[in-house]
Amino acid sequence: MDSLRLLYRDVDRTPYLFALRHCAKRLGLELEVLRYDMDRVSAGPTGQEWGEMLLSGGVDVIGENYWGLQSYRAIGRPVLCVASVVNVWTEKLIVAPGIESLDDLRGKRFALRSVGPQALLPKRWLADIGLASSVEVVTYPERETGRWGHWKKVADGECQACFMTNIYADRALGAGLRELPYEPYPFDGGNVTLTTTEATARGKPDALQALVDATFDTTALFKTDPHAVLAIMRKECADLLTEHFGVLEEDRLEWLYGVLRDELADVPLPTPEGISNARRVRLGTAPELDAYNPMIMWELGFARRAMARPAHPGS
Repeated sequence: MDSLRLLYRDVDRTPYLFALRHCAKRLGLELEVLRYDMDRVSAGPTGQEWGEMLLSGGVDVIGENYWGLQSYRAIGRPVLCVASVVNVWTEKLIVAPGIESLDDLRGKRFALRSVGPQALLPKRWLADIGLASSVEVVTYPERETGRWGHWKKVADGECQACFMTNIYADRALGAGLRELPYEPYPFDGGNVTLTTTEATARGKPDALQALVDATFDTTALFKTDPHAVLAIMRKECADLLTEHFGVLEEDRLEWLYGVLRDELADVPLPTPEGISNARRVRLGTAPELDAYNPMIMWELGFARRAMARPAHPGS
């Protein structure tokens, strides 16, 4: 049986990644899903240093942080991305009472998380909707707010808006804040993305094809078979998920599954707009991306073959 080693960090990804492991095994691929040891090595604010582990052969695939790993391709390092399971910014726009429209954000303050794409994307989004010069952005370290706790700065009146991921927004909404709808914003790299190397694509093409095939199958499984996914979550993810959610009773586990399912694209393919925005959010902080064409990092031949399989969703 072929095998690959996949690296991840965030336990929020485990429902998808562990389901991916099951789907891969059905296709004859042994997928070893490894968690990044944050106590051993610092990944930096974008996680892009993971690229060294990838290029050295320590792992075969990285399961997240495409948006940071772009820097490796931009300086000529041979990394490739082969799938992206979410291609829009899925976070809720959380606002204080009295904010009824995007225009009401003029002259207000926007709270930012200090890590991940959340530290950068809101600035690009504000610029794209014409509010960059009218809204002050304030970044709060998580040592001050707690994990995903920047919403507290909206609740206490210091700021008037922030983005919150769907799975952590309930605390903000429970504190009297509200969700303000906004137009979908394309973005690839905020969830599971599969980044590998040219050497792996050449040396293990069958294994990588099985992985991409399994990614299509996993997305379809999430969309069509809640019982199968929930069984994986109960048996394999529940203990890990307590790190962020505490003990998950059955109703909360089902709620979490539903949120993760609804965020997924119909098929695990990026969009041109999502790829473009993943680069644009880092302009001004990553000069190597200034003249970089992000399309050169994407190898979608595996995805085309996955979609060509008989009776496969999306074929």
